[in-house]
Amino acid sequence: MRVLIGTGFALLAAFSGALADGTSLAGSLWQCTRSSDRSRFVITFYPGGGVGGGEVQEGEISPYIFDATNRQEGEWPGRWEQTGRTFTWSFPDQHMTISGTISSAGRIGARLTGREDANGTKSAVTCTGLSKLPRIGEGLVIPRDGHFLDLNGGEGELKVPAGVSLQAPDR
Repeated sequence: MRVLIGTGFALLAAFSGALADGTSLAGSLWQCTRSSDRSRFVITFYPGGGVGGGEVQEGEISPYIFDATNRQEGEWPGRWEQTGRTFTWSFPDQHMTISGTISSAGRIGARLTGREDANGTKSAVTCTGLSKLPRIGEGLVIPRDGHFLDLNGGEGELKVPAGVSLQAPDR
């Protein structure tokens, strides 16, 4: 599993220069902070329109997962769109949408700012570009009744097969 996740990031790194010309978020990786509770998470904008991400805790990331039982290979549950400097990142299996703007596109220090709507709770978010992902943790964050749960907590139910959002889209 870690090999697949690592492969996804290798692919992402190959496309990470996409924002350098200021035209596209495709292939970029961002670390975001919620203003409501200062929690951190990571989001990705895969080439082809797919999205991925995960929550960051204690220097490790727990990737978001999605139910892949009704998905074709390489198909993602979420999508992103960009028009000029505005974007929308949406991950329905996690009940998350982020809408915002890109500032300083094409420059070192580019930022994404916007609003996250997750399970009916709204929070301002600020994101900075990442060149590599924090260490992948053991636990996975899964959706159940619109809440994030620790897989090891025994409260969640994982549907099989599941797709991990931080692996290569073609895996």
